[in-house]
Amino acid sequence: MAVRVLYCGDTQAETLITAKGIDTFILNYYRDSASVLRNALGPRPGIDMVHMPGDKIRADFPMKPEQFAEWDVIILSDVGYNNFALLPGNRERIVPMGPDRIGNFRKWVEGGGGLIMAGGYTTFSGIEAKGLWGGTPIEQVLPVEIMRGIDDRIEVPDGGRLDVLKPAHPILNGVAFDPERVILGYNKVTAKPNADVLMQVRGDVFMAVTETGKGRSIAYTTDPVYHWCGNLHEWANYGLLWERMVKWAAREI
Repeated sequence: MAVRVLYCGDTQAETLITAKGIDTFILNYYRDSASVLRNALGPRPGIDMVHMPGDKIRADFPMKPEQFAEWDVIILSDVGYNNFALLPGNRERIVPMGPDRIGNFRKWVEGGGGLIMAGGYTTFSGIEAKGLWGGTPIEQVLPVEIMRGIDDRIEVPDGGRLDVLKPAHPILNGVAFDPERVILGYNKVTAKPNADVLMQVRGDVFMAVTETGKGRSIAYTTDPVYHWCGNLHEWANYGLLWERMVKWAAREI
């Protein structure tokens, strides 16, 4: 049976104001960077992945335990806490607004779900600390501590190379890394005492894993898509790495 994966985030709408002399134009764009990971992980054997764009999360992300039970692994990438915590209905003055979505999310992990939080401008703490994941119930089931109120981005425009610390771990065993692959940024986090740090970048956590209750979680501190992923997504084993991460989180390996 395939691992059922819900991949959330890595999309954005952009508004560009262009000035040409005294004339100005407003242009709107939609960027679907998630295609990078969808193309790398989606076709992998034993993976059944559904992508949920960032603008759909508030309304469509699971709320109730039976909805979480439809998934084996949830990937959060470059999408902030507010998208999950602020339920639909806040404008309609519905009191209460809905179920304890974040609490049910945490219980799903502890009950056997697999969580992967990938880096980005709005995961972990994020740009101007707007990711807001520090101090939440979801941080409690991750292998890392997240800074609060601090912009945790580390920009590496000259390219950061990855150091493998635990090559025998099931995620990394037999996955040969190309030393020419570099990343361009990551979120700075601190490994918890019970975490297993598998990889580092410039001495900081790149990938850490842990078991929490019956579930498993992974912190992957760079973005799996543009721009922070640098040229890592061009590496032949990129899809294999993500397949291993998903299957480990699902207790398939």
